[in-house]
Amino acid sequence: MADLGEKPWHPPADMRLGVAFFLRGDFPWLGHYFGSQKLASALSPGIGGIVSWGGRAPAKMAMRTARFRRLRHWHLEDGFLRSMGLGKSGAIPLSIVIDDLGLPVDASAPSRLERLIEEAGAAAELGRAIREQIVRNKLSKYNHLPHRSPAIDRTAKRRILLVDQVVGDVSVGKALGSKASFEKMLADGLASDAQCLIRTHPDVMAGLRKGYLTNGASRGDAILVDDEVSVASILEVVDEVWTVSSQFGFDALLRGIPVRCYAAPFYAGWGVTEDHFGAYTKATLAGRRTQRRTVDQIAAAAFSLYPTYRDPADWQEIDVFRAIELIVAQQKAAA
Repeated sequence: MADLGEKPWHPPADMRLGVAFFLRGDFPWLGHYFGSQKLASALSPGIGGIVSWGGRAPAKMAMRTARFRRLRHWHLEDGFLRSMGLGKSGAIPLSIVIDDLGLPVDASAPSRLERLIEEAGAAAELGRAIREQIVRNKLSKYNHLPHRSPAIDRTAKRRILLVDQVVGDVSVGKALGSKASFEKMLADGLASDAQCLIRTHPDVMAGLRKGYLTNGASRGDAILVDDEVSVASILEVVDEVWTVSSQFGFDALLRGIPVRCYAAPFYAGWGVTEDHFGAYTKATLAGRRTQRRTVDQIAAAAFSLYPTYRDPADWQEIDVFRAIELIVAQQKAAA
């Protein structure tokens, strides 16, 4: 097992934490990531800090409460290697991220992940080992879909995958993207001499949400790829990936596929992507993403240095390599 390492930006182990009410109800497992303690209300007396999930209204309220009460605050989100199943289907995550600075998807402000990528110069070997395991086992954030080739018409043209995302996805706006970013991406794709494929989000395929590009396939020659197959299966048949802020782009980078970004996800701005964002986004990132980083260095930060992994069987802390083993074992058991 790799060294789990200290994460000094995490809440102290003995600190009593408060959370928004919905977190205690919707995420009953969350306390296991903080020493199996019972998490209190954000309004409770005697707490030392407050944690919030994501970037929606309850999280913003938790942040305001922390500021008003002069308490420390931490942002929580799913890790980039989460689970076999979807969170909306009730799958418990094998990893979460705990960030004292900001959300990892938020390009408008520094995050702990961004700092770790800046400092990951010596972590390339760790990142290479992680990348090889992820690619070999055909893994992504969610891993419930089967590995089989999608049904796509044969072509001699270059294939570009345009990645759809959920309408209202916090990561779009936080990455300084918008509906216009998707429209620009689609227009550029249709204007190219390439076969354009549109891949939508698993939540959209499952009928749980709507996508920005769901109706895009009705315009021009774009082909909607709605086969229920894994991320790895799609990436095996494309030449490039264009995205606004989806982790799909990072999945492609892990596999050596060129990626174009129309906003600023965590892996953009380091020299490994073709960045098609405007002057405002460039100015916002200026002075922060200052290093040129390799895919392996970013992988080390995103999959090992940043997240916390736990085995839901006993809630013991594990490393990324053990998490990979657990997901692969779950896939084999479900086959």
